[in-house]
Amino acid sequence: MTLRILPAGAITPGVHHTFTDATLADLVANAPNREPALAEFHFDLNYAHANNRITSVDLTVRLTIDMPEWTEVGQRPQAEQDEWNRFLRAVRGHEDGHIEIFRREAPKSYRRLLRARPGTINDVRTAEETRIEALSDAYDHRTDHGRRQQTPHGNTVITVPP
Repeated sequence: MTLRILPAGAITPGVHHTFTDATLADLVANAPNREPALAEFHFDLNYAHANNRITSVDLTVRLTIDMPEWTEVGQRPQAEQDEWNRFLRAVRGHEDGHIEIFRREAPKSYRRLLRARPGTINDVRTAEETRIEALSDAYDHRTDHGRRQQTPHGNTVITVPP
């Protein structure tokens, strides 16, 4: 019986969205409410049972983060590059908050799966996924997707330099 949370350490992000706007001002104007990044979890569940009892549960929780990229950042003035990089660090701080929720809640889900019956274990899995998603959604609501959150790098609102 095992619980694995992967990756165990830092998560190397994938790409959620590629911005191709020529300037940072254009990027902000064209994507005012777009979710710039995404943190997700996925349950891989295997279990065995006998006599209407769960005898083993193997749960692997796979964590991912996808971040935005901006193709023109290297062509822009240093002030725009600096603001983009600050924004990326703030977004990553926000997405890491989702990952913290997923890591914190995985052991609770595992314990609930251990107590399930063979006929209900998939319902318990679905309920746990829904419960964790609700916690993640509440975090986004509370922080306005990072716009009202103060990370060590500020919030996730881009301020276009003059």
